[in-house]
Amino acid sequence: MRRIEYGLVAVLATVALMITLTGCGRKGLVNVNGEKVAKDEFYSRLERVPVQTIKGGQQVTIPAGQYVIEQMITERLLVQLAKKENVPATDEQIEAKLKYVKASTGGSFLAILKQQGISEQEWKRQTSLQQTIYNLLSKGSTVTDADVKREYDIEIAKPNSQFKKPEAVFISAIMTTTQDKINQAYKLLQEGQDFGSVALKLSEDKRTAGGQGRVGWVSKNDEKAPQGIRTAAYETGVGKYSKPFKITDSKDTMWVIVRADNKRPASVDKYEDVKNLIKEQMAVRASDRKTFDDLLKKFIGESKITVNAERYKDIPEMLKKNAGVATDIAEGKKASETDK
Repeated sequence: MRRIEYGLVAVLATVALMITLTGCGRKGLVNVNGEKVAKDEFYSRLERVPVQTIKGGQQVTIPAGQYVIEQMITERLLVQLAKKENVPATDEQIEAKLKYVKASTGGSFLAILKQQGISEQEWKRQTSLQQTIYNLLSKGSTVTDADVKREYDIEIAKPNSQFKKPEAVFISAIMTTTQDKINQAYKLLQEGQDFGSVALKLSEDKRTAGGQGRVGWVSKNDEKAPQGIRTAAYETGVGKYSKPFKITDSKDTMWVIVRADNKRPASVDKYEDVKNLIKEQMAVRASDRKTFDDLLKKFIGESKITVNAERYKDIPEMLKKNAGVATDIAEGKKASETDK
């Protein structure tokens, strides 16, 4: 689900870029050796970029322009329906989740958002949309405080409970396939160049290089990270970086420099801090999805939707015919699940 959600973020960011670029005027969007490339060509190509999404439970590919318009319409319909049903997302709900996530990420919330390529404002917008869906699904919930406490006690008793956060180090890394290149990176760091800039320039790990090398939280028992990286993370002081070292798995050999950006102690979420999150999720799980789908379908059917672009004029009728919440919105990860 994360892949699809980030895809939505990327498309929304592109829309914002399009708005910014409308002032390019007669200069053209791009100039190559005196040859102008008009912004209209950019927009035309952008609209046709294929985007993967879920429709009717199946993964399909549609043009980016269609995808963005469908998403914008769906989002507004959901917000309008929540207001009509008197269950809109509130500032208090969003701020409560923001407070919880910031505490859960040990002071690295903004760094994580930067790695994902979104701002705090965009995080709030996405979280508000998810909250809108949760509020609609859980309307009329009969989940009691006793139910919630029982659920918390069961979860907290598990060895790998989501409410138990191990001691961890937030790391960044520069990774290369050759020793010569990692030595070049190390030399630049020794000369005082910024770690993130060096990672952007020389790191060959596609997952992290674009985020200035940010990897995220790594615990001592985190099997997703090679042992060598875990060892370096805990042996390196906060704000410092390791010497180059080699890691090898069954497929690849990489040379690595690790920087420890932050450290957090082990912690356990208290019941009072998570009870509202648990209650919300229990209510959503117990909700009657068919009732919700019927409500949404009726609302969409009665709505007046117009798209003033010939290419997309059929989208409103398509939405009315296949009324429902886009899967990547309705099943997006909970706000409480931002990287831990």
